[in-house]
Amino acid sequence: RPNMSSTYEDFVLHVTPEKFHIEACDAEDGSVSVLVIDRVSAEMTLAGRRDLPGSAETRPICGIMGTIRLLAGL
Repeated sequence: RPNMSSTYEDFVLHVTPEKFHIEACDAEDGSVSVLVIDRVSAEMTLAGRRDLPGSAETRPICGIMGTIRLLAGL
């Protein structure tokens, strides 16, 4: 279980058509969790690093400011 008082500075964003996966790269607390955000429902869950999709587009990010809901077709 990750230590909730930990802070991270380096992240990797893994993008798939269905979800965003955010992985902390500087997790010195041994955390193996990845934040998963569903692109449709905006539901956030924790998953294991072993569940990262190999086909995802990957890029470094500095953090997350928040989420917004986009309406398709408007």
